Amino acid sequence: MKNASLPKSQTPLQQNFSFGLNRNDVLRIVLLALIAAVCWCYVTGRTNGAAWQVPLEYGVKGPDADAQSALATLKIASEGEYHLFAPIEISRLSAPYHAFWSDFPSIEKWISLWSGFLARFIGIFAAANAAVLAAQVLACISFYIAARLLDCKWWWALAGGFVFGFAQYALARSIHHLCLTYYWHVPLCLVIATWITRNELGDFGGRRYVFALAVSLAAGVQNAYYTNMFLQLVLLGAFYQYFRQGWKPVLQAGGIVAAAAGGFLLMNVDMMVFHLTHGPNPGSVVRPYMWLELYSLKFVDMLVPPPDHPLFGALGQAYCKAVAIPCEVPPSCYLGLLGIGSLCWLAVVSVRRLVVQTGRNLPMEAWQVLWILAYSAIGGLNCLAGVFGITIFRSTTRYSIFILPILLLFALKRLSKMRQEREIGFTLAALCALVAFWDQTPPVATEAKIAEVAQVVHADRDFAQKLEARLPKGAMIFQVPIMEFPESPAPGVSGYDHLRLYLHSKDLRFSFGGIKGRPWLQWQKDIAQQALPDFIRTLESYGFSAIYVNRNGFQDKGEGVLKAVRNLGYTDVLESSLGDLFCVLIHPSPHPLLPAGTVH
Repeated sequence: MKNASLPKSQTPLQQNFSFGLNRNDVLRIVLLALIAAVCWCYVTGRTNGAAWQVPLEYGVKGPDADAQSALATLKIASEGEYHLFAPIEISRLSAPYHAFWSDFPSIEKWISLWSGFLARFIGIFAAANAAVLAAQVLACISFYIAARLLDCKWWWALAGGFVFGFAQYALARSIHHLCLTYYWHVPLCLVIATWITRNELGDFGGRRYVFALAVSLAAGVQNAYYTNMFLQLVLLGAFYQYFRQGWKPVLQAGGIVAAAAGGFLLMNVDMMVFHLTHGPNPGSVVRPYMWLELYSLKFVDMLVPPPDHPLFGALGQAYCKAVAIPCEVPPSCYLGLLGIGSLCWLAVVSVRRLVVQTGRNLPMEAWQVLWILAYSAIGGLNCLAGVFGITIFRSTTRYSIFILPILLLFALKRLSKMRQEREIGFTLAALCALVAFWDQTPPVATEAKIAEVAQVVHADRDFAQKLEARLPKGAMIFQVPIMEFPESPAPGVSGYDHLRLYLHSKDLRFSFGGIKGRPWLQWQKDIAQQALPDFIRTLESYGFSAIYVNRNGFQDKGEGVLKAVRNLGYTDVLESSLGDLFCVLIHPSPHPLLPAGTVH
């Protein structure tokens, strides 16, 4: 009779502290976090101080090019120019102006802010590594809590948390998609979608509904892809219940949508203020329809292991060579053996209900997976939206990270209901975690691999220090080939490669980094049409002290440019030790002018 007043659907976790955690759960979470952190350090090779000062990614391989932008954001935050609500104005980019990054939508500012603050003490590269580690540990913890809220046994919740935190998705995203690596809240979003679909959310103002609003607000201040799918699943469940319960579930879903929208708007206050002041900038985000097809989720991508898989790597290599639409590099959609096994289990249960138990509905998880596939697949609902100009969600491959926890939670709930001795259950759960670690993680990062990245990092640091020693404080450097920002690479040069020296410099200013689409950046395109002597004289009149050349942006590796400037008498040239970058020192005017199109 002690628990007679508790709702029937309430879980052991809720029975104790109503969304709080009892002592045993806290201890288990701490243990899970420690195990996950140790395993992460082992896999990534970050087992000593020197390795921690080398970023997991530096943008030198092509697929991880976005890492340079993520690292630059941490650099900006560490220098105090990145803000949560105030306009983001970066004094050392987009010279001779400042770069106004509030001109571009940015939601996950809190990730950059805390990582940037940490970078003040341990450096931006160690802070970036720590941010990735924190993201995966948070994913483990969140899944554990979600599984317990859905009445899973604690040992299965621990195993599921480990599997989810070490998903192939996280290890493939890493620094270059840091905001996507923070997928930790997805299991909690699925708990909310489950409650509303099963009409278990409770009354307005109840603990579950307040919890749902809090989760929704947390989703709203993080990556919009995750918020988009979360709200789709919530609305799907609400309209299902509408035909059974009336408008109440729809109104509850409306509150959840409003909380997420509030978080999104809160994170973009600075952008809205900037656009009110300077007008909208439609040129900052231009995404053609073809990207929606190129980056659509393919069902087979979730089943085929990556090329570096310890056992089935040959299958992954053959698949990547055979496809007409290239696979993501590195692959991120692979569900893992446990995820695939859970998918098969869900399929068997669903078919059985369709064929044998015809009076029973399909499992909720089956409908959720089918909806995600219908929305995300090539030619699916997202592509249909793109036909009408809605191309913002270009990469639906990212929704594999919703399918994985749906499948895992489906399996773990059923495993938790089976009769089993605790020792046997714990042993099986530990075995599943070990299989997932072997199956889902890439080969352990070797010292040679870390040294390869460190070589480029050290070369860039030495080059930046060499330039700062030769140039006056605050000197401006013009960068070629001329590239727009963001998402606008040049042939041979990744979209954010021009940020490399900024990462290591203390006071130099660089021409790259202004948000494209604004008239005050047109001057860079205009002077590109000038003959080289006029081009250099114009830069000198604007106060530039050097011309930075990335050799990879030229078919002749910049030799023609180097020879031409030397023929003009500019023989003072500094070169990176790797030979891919060089800077020609020029003579800035003592009374510099500003290009046309001054920012007001």
